[in-house]
Amino acid sequence: MNKLKVLWLSNKALSDEDRGATGTWLEALAFELAASGRVELANISRGPVSRMARQELGSIRQWVIPQAIEPILRSGRLNLRATAAVSAAVKEFSPHLIHVWGTEGFWGLLTARGAVEPPALLETQGLKTAIAPVFHGGLSAREQRACIGLKEILRGSTIARGRKRFERWAPKELEILAGHRFITVQSSWLEAHIRAANPACEIFHNDFMLRETFFSALPWSPAADPIVFCSAPYPAPFKGVHVAIRAVAILKQRFPGIQLRIAGALQKKGIRQDGYVRWLNREAERLGLASNIRWLGALSAPQLAAELRGCAAAVVPTFIEGYGLALAEAMILGVPAAVSFAGGAATLARHEESALYFPPGDAPMCAWQLERLLTDGALAQRISRQARESGLSRNDRGRIVRNQMQIYERVIAGSSSGPHPAGAEESG
Repeated sequence: MNKLKVLWLSNKALSDEDRGATGTWLEALAFELAASGRVELANISRGPVSRMARQELGSIRQWVIPQAIEPILRSGRLNLRATAAVSAAVKEFSPHLIHVWGTEGFWGLLTARGAVEPPALLETQGLKTAIAPVFHGGLSAREQRACIGLKEILRGSTIARGRKRFERWAPKELEILAGHRFITVQSSWLEAHIRAANPACEIFHNDFMLRETFFSALPWSPAADPIVFCSAPYPAPFKGVHVAIRAVAILKQRFPGIQLRIAGALQKKGIRQDGYVRWLNREAERLGLASNIRWLGALSAPQLAAELRGCAAAVVPTFIEGYGLALAEAMILGVPAAVSFAGGAATLARHEESALYFPPGDAPMCAWQLERLLTDGALAQRISRQARESGLSRNDRGRIVRNQMQIYERVIAGSSSGPHPAGAEESG
């Protein structure tokens, strides 16, 4: 059987080094597809190179375009240099299909505008259009001003400007969604947003591939100490770290030794420190939590699994989520979690069965749900058992690979069969 040649357009160069960065599902899926023997895979991304670079990662072929090449001009047109670089790689690899990861960057404009010709599959990862209204994470105007430091002034990277950047991207994101006939989503929440933007597209469903570590690690068992784990891949207020901190401040009244352990490359030195994180540090001091918070930095999969297995409960305080990778990883290990009922995270578990939900931004309710998990052993064990059962079934690696192959095959077959009737749908 001939291998299917699939070219990815993604936001990161694939690596076999686990740096604990965002987008870990990309490597996890890439390696599984390559190992299946059914796919010849290539990837194009942008990175810190002076000219287009060719790389090899085992059997996976990669091209990296210079980050300095601005792909979209002020006029809204595509930069011919960036388009030519991608077109050259497409011509060399000659794929059967192009898999576009995300609507957050210019990749989807290439396929939506016909700059590259093979059949294209768009996969949603997050929607800036949906994030923009909650970008500030419920922070007041005064709190947002308190997050402004020298870095924000020099770079123009205040919370308000970040929200504006997301809002300005909205027309291009909608163009990307409207310009693709085949789109993959990971949650019914994403499907609802895609349907609103492009009701005639053909939608496929598949879950993100989790790293193998989470399947091979021992499952969670109750911790003796009140340790709460939280993960934040980057310093954005809509991830809700401040909600977790405020919830723990409430819990400290009953659990003086409570510990909130926060994973993610958030703390930096000097001017590199993000204003939001600097404000979080001051907020922790104000609430008397300086000795109750541990900033863990970026964690590899084994380190992350160890932290999850060692906590009493996890908290996912996000204001918006396309999928909810942090929750999916916790569920695989059977970690009982208090989760904000937001976006795709609201679809991964069942309230009172495999997670305990609270309204986004509601620190008192978040604290109450965490307290239930910390004090009711039978509840925590029941949530743990049902979360693990659900996670192992949903994120089964073999099932995800089979779904992905079926999606690729259907897109190729559908692309050669003419226009697709409006409103039709396939599920993988």
